[in-house]
Amino acid sequence: MQIFDIVIIGAGPAGCSAALSLQHSGLRVGLFEKDQFPRSKICGDGVCDRSINTLRTINPSYVDEFLKTVSSQCISKTALVYKSHMYTLEFSNFGYTCKRYEFDNFLFSLVQRDCKNVEVFQQNPITRIESSGNGYLLANQSGDVYSASLILIANGAKSTIAQFVTGNVFSKANYGVAIRAYYSGVKGMHADTIELHYKKEYFPGYLWVFPLADGTANVGFGYHMQDAEKFSGTIQELMQQWIQSDVHLRERFAHAQIVSSLQGGLIPYNTNTFNCSGNNYMICGDAASLIDPISGGGIGSAMLSGHLAATYAIECCAKHDFSAEATKKYEEHLKKRIQKEIKTRYYIQQKISKHPSVLDILSIIGKNTKLLNRIKRWYVK
Repeated sequence: MQIFDIVIIGAGPAGCSAALSLQHSGLRVGLFEKDQFPRSKICGDGVCDRSINTLRTINPSYVDEFLKTVSSQCISKTALVYKSHMYTLEFSNFGYTCKRYEFDNFLFSLVQRDCKNVEVFQQNPITRIESSGNGYLLANQSGDVYSASLILIANGAKSTIAQFVTGNVFSKANYGVAIRAYYSGVKGMHADTIELHYKKEYFPGYLWVFPLADGTANVGFGYHMQDAEKFSGTIQELMQQWIQSDVHLRERFAHAQIVSSLQGGLIPYNTNTFNCSGNNYMICGDAASLIDPISGGGIGSAMLSGHLAATYAIECCAKHDFSAEATKKYEEHLKKRIQKEIKTRYYIQQKISKHPSVLDILSIIGKNTKLLNRIKRWYVK
């Protein structure tokens, strides 16, 4: 049996941010990932300013390295599109688009290169855990057993481990569903602008077009899972119907080609509830349901949560205190950082989903650029 101070389950942005934040701790850390890097990840490929700021907090040189080595496109504008009319918001705190395949592999490569205290296990999913009284015992499919005083659970939206330790059960009310594919030949894109397209029947869900550095586009469509029964057809069919039935989109996609498979996944919205710590564990990223209930973005909060969890993990190990009271400090800090924005956005999501006519109000406001950019402030982090 291998013994660790800390085991991180999942090597996505949350797990890698935690590992990178532990590199100078002197603690023995195990990082377990079910896949082999590099690996594909279903996402809109938007890396927001919070992601960059967290990376800078961990190590300022990592941001420079990201910009030099990862194919990324700087984004400073968001276009809201309704009935073929485009209303553009400009942001000073810009982010980037880059394929998650590349971004996640970049973070993972940093862990492999810089974290000498972290033992990495790829293609090694943890399938069973049990409390050992002073920590957790973890086992993989082969029956290999590992021990840790503290576990950081960061293995995504479908984390059965997070459900096991918290007792939470799956609920459609807390999830969205989305699909995405890469397209070449999409006309009319602006390199610095991501597009969010809206229709009343799918609102607050939307169709997105995100430009990438190589000239292709990440095109996807998502909506609240509990709304799925309202629609006739699969989500893939609905996305194609939207593109073909919208005059503006149909013309732009007339000569476009799909250059990847069309893939889908779950979106665990944050519903202004935080249940991400307990005896000998902390939960990070999508496993903790930290996704923005309006935009569907989650990389920034995932990386922040991983970094904060690592910070409090070091404190827990120094004090040899892994109690629920000790790990609660992580949860409280996370709430302090993001609860205000999440509370506002979750409230808005719940209200506007019942009143799709708000899109008609947007079309009126959108004619006044100054007013539109003032109203955007509620959304800016």
